[in-house]
Amino acid sequence: MQPTHNDIRNAYQKEWITLQNQYDSYEKVAVAIKLVGTGLVVAVLLLAATELLAVTIILLFWVQEAIWKTFQGRIETRLLETELMLAQNAELMRPNTAPMQFNRHWLSSRPRGVGLLVEYAKSALRPTVAMHYVLMFFVTLVFYCAAFKG
Repeated sequence: MQPTHNDIRNAYQKEWITLQNQYDSYEKVAVAIKLVGTGLVVAVLLLAATELLAVTIILLFWVQEAIWKTFQGRIETRLLETELMLAQNAELMRPNTAPMQFNRHWLSSRPRGVGLLVEYAKSALRPTVAMHYVLMFFVTLVFYCAAFKG
């Protein structure tokens, strides 16, 4: 028995709701990564620990958020495909866009080796990710320069 147009549309709607909730939860964790990283850097600087430790913490949290945002980006790709299929009323089903195929699609779109590292680097350089860490580097530099004057 072939699924009806309504069955297919319902499957896409369920998939969209699930993916959108997951996408939003990734955003919340990304904010938590920023807050924890900022808190650690502030604590290190206020406790007069070495600026090198602050820079190391900034780099570690920046890489962590880049990896996290890369995962979120894969969800975003599928969300956009799902929205396109819903907009087209799921009339033109292609094998890679069938509903409820997120894991298969995710695995097929995930690069390996150097390609994965390039994907992480692109995520790290997105303005919404990079700006926060560049500002923390600047603050650390200010503390470093103040230490030479004091």
